[in-house]
Amino acid sequence: MTIELTMLALSAALGLVQIVLSSQSKNLARGYWWAAGPRDEPMPPLTGIAGRLERALTNFLETFPLFAAAVLIAHVVGRHDWMTV
Repeated sequence: MTIELTMLALSAALGLVQIVLSSQSKNLARGYWWAAGPRDEPMPPLTGIAGRLERALTNFLETFPLFAAAVLIAHVVGRHDWMTV
């Protein structure tokens, strides 16, 4: 496995960790009744650690597809050098 594919796999693992941390901090901040409820009413934005984790997850989900596409294109083309790393 190339270094690029290794970085892609580790980034995917990091994404799963971020999803779990963000959802658990959101549950702790708003309560498990909110998590199990219908969420019909708008809630105020999260603050503190829960808000920061939610923003970090949003940023990750916005940029990860571009990174994954670049890594997969480099792999298909067969270009593995210092620029792709």
